[in-house]
Amino acid sequence: MHSFSFITVTLTSALLASAAVPWSRRSVQWLQQNGPAAQSLNDQYKSLTTNSPCNDGDVACIGGQFAHCYQSHYFTYSCPSDWSCAAIPNEWSEGTTTTCDSNDNIAWRFSQAGISETKRSVPEPEARSLSQLQANGPAAKTLNQEYATLTLNSTCIDGDVACVQGQYARCYQNRYLTWPCPSDWTCQALPNQWSSGTTTTCAYGPDAQELLQEAGAL
Repeated sequence: MHSFSFITVTLTSALLASAAVPWSRRSVQWLQQNGPAAQSLNDQYKSLTTNSPCNDGDVACIGGQFAHCYQSHYFTYSCPSDWSCAAIPNEWSEGTTTTCDSNDNIAWRFSQAGISETKRSVPEPEARSLSQLQANGPAAKTLNQEYATLTLNSTCIDGDVACVQGQYARCYQNRYLTWPCPSDWTCQALPNQWSSGTTTTCAYGPDAQELLQEAGAL
């Protein structure tokens, strides 16, 4: 079993799946459409162990930890405190995202998708706000400036995540391993909307630019 401390990151299933639509088209309709697929994935994840067979690039949740397949073995990463690993339905495009996320956000997505037993009474997670986005903007801007200087030969510490030459990168055995983003997507450090901090991920290009602009991070 290989396990590293999880640095807050969303490695989206976009690496394996769908194209996106503009930010403004996020909707409950997408959540409801994608809910059953996310539920099915979570049911599958319950049967996995670190010894389960996998294909390089696969992502999953194993024992509550985020898992990524490399050289036909699952490597696991602990989620941050009070976060959980789950496949969650996308709210802006077709498909699902397997990631560590706040329990509040996971519960909200599934409640709106009609999957959970009890629906929340608010249309969005209460902690999401423009002020939180703007507070995290400077950190995201600094990270993206640092990422612009990185190469595959840059020094790193196992478990580090970054964007290297436009690709999602994670450090393993003191070197960066990279995974290409889907067409029209880009790797960026994005400011969180619902909590303190940033998320390094592949994101749909126009969406990422709009989020960074709103945060004053361009």
